Amino acid sequence: MTDVSQNKRICGKWKHCDGFSDTEFSFSLVDGQVHVSVLDPNDHEEPDIYDVIWDEAGLALSFAVHWETGRFVKYRVAVGPRDDRLQATITYTVQELWERL
Repeated sequence: MTDVSQNKRICGKWKHCDGFSDTEFSFSLVDGQVHVSVLDPNDHEEPDIYDVIWDEAGLALSFAVHWETGRFVKYRVAVGPRDDRLQATITYTVQELWERL
């Protein structure tokens, strides 16, 4: 039987195209499952990764990241029409500074 899973298309090391973030994302296959690792190369922080879900039908990977600063980020990355691009939807917490009235 041949493995026809498309999850291998997402494997590799990825970064933001916009130049505003140096965060590196790595996706690999471990025992048939997609494994996620994230690195901030500026301070070498590797955040905690949660809820990794591969959607075979939609060719999309969802996962959550919790940074030491308390920031919580949810990602959904989908395979794009080109092998060298992913489409990312990012939902995150915002940190604000408040003052007394």
